[in-house]
Amino acid sequence: MKSGIVDYALNPYRGCAHDCAYCYASFMNRFSHHDQPWGQWVDAKVNMAEILVKDLRRLSRQRSPGAPRKIEVIISSVTDAYQPAEREYGLTRMCLEVIAATVGDGGQLRLGAGGIEQTAAAPPSISFSVLSKSDLVLRDIDVLQDIPGIEVGMTVTTVDDEITRLYEPGASPATRRLAALRRLSEAGFSTWAFISPVLPYHSDSREAMRSILTDIRDAGVPRIMVDRFNPYPAAVGRFLKVAPAPAGQALREYAARPDEYLDRLRDVVMEASVALGVNVETVF
Repeated sequence: MKSGIVDYALNPYRGCAHDCAYCYASFMNRFSHHDQPWGQWVDAKVNMAEILVKDLRRLSRQRSPGAPRKIEVIISSVTDAYQPAEREYGLTRMCLEVIAATVGDGGQLRLGAGGIEQTAAAPPSISFSVLSKSDLVLRDIDVLQDIPGIEVGMTVTTVDDEITRLYEPGASPATRRLAALRRLSEAGFSTWAFISPVLPYHSDSREAMRSILTDIRDAGVPRIMVDRFNPYPAAVGRFLKVAPAPAGQALREYAARPDEYLDRLRDVVMEASVALGVNVETVF
């Protein structure tokens, strides 16, 4: 599907069991047939790999050989491709196999009687990036290594596993995500980290931001992006239900004076990145 972040997003699941308290995608509950709250239901798009074959073929036809910029695809944007359901369904791995066969071997795919088949054709000019909160991505190193130039990223909002369990109960603990980034970096992958959102009270101080950036740097990650907590009413409400009192108060103060808060946060990020010698991009 089209994405406001990059050109396209590939989401093998609808819904997400990571149940992050601040999730901006909770609006999708309105468009589902589920009675459960966001974070407690998941639909598997079981024909995703077959649809991807057709989509990649279409993009390849649309893309002219002399086009100056690659089409960018992120896996995933409004779900997590490596949430617990992936252990059962394996849809993300199947999609990666389709991508590897398309761009890795210089072939194009078709659906044949025996399933997905490869045909001789020029590969489309498409770049792929994975973003997850689960170290399950390590399972697929063997397939990922067959996709030239793929980036593998982790969302890291804290380095404290207790805070992770509070706000991201279904996701891998922070220390496991950082360990996964280190392993991926050591395996030669292009890695990145997304500090998003910066958690009010927990992650927005100079000390906390420096600690997060230090651990990401030490994992061998060359690219870091930082985004704010986006105070959608639903996200604020979900956050306040689980946040300790100081964090709740910090979020209320941010919401009351957002410009002041964000100016300070930019300064905090800049000071830490300069002190540590790491490249950080703020996207707020």
